Amino acid sequence: MPRRPRVVYVVTDAVPPRASRSLRRLLAWLRGALALLLAVLVLLVTALDAWLTALIGIRPLIPAACRGLTLLAREARAWADGIPEADIVTDPDREVRP
Repeated sequence: MPRRPRVVYVVTDAVPPRASRSLRRLLAWLRGALALLLAVLVLLVTALDAWLTALIGIRPLIPAACRGLTLLAREARAWADGIPEADIVTDPDREVRP
């Protein structure tokens, strides 16, 4: 049976190479440019939503979509956590006071 080679670990104080200053500047500029692009895109989408819904004569769709997605996420989270749905029980003999 062949012997396995011996493994030797060497611990040094070497640090991984850091990104150069110009690369860090480029990444910071890209991060800022992407944030600006995202802000402009959000403004354009909301303006388009307001214009189209005003043209049709209905309320804006984005707030309703946000509420619907929030409700859907809440239900999905409750389902994933295993929380059972509540059953509403009404007892006609018992009076409910506020």
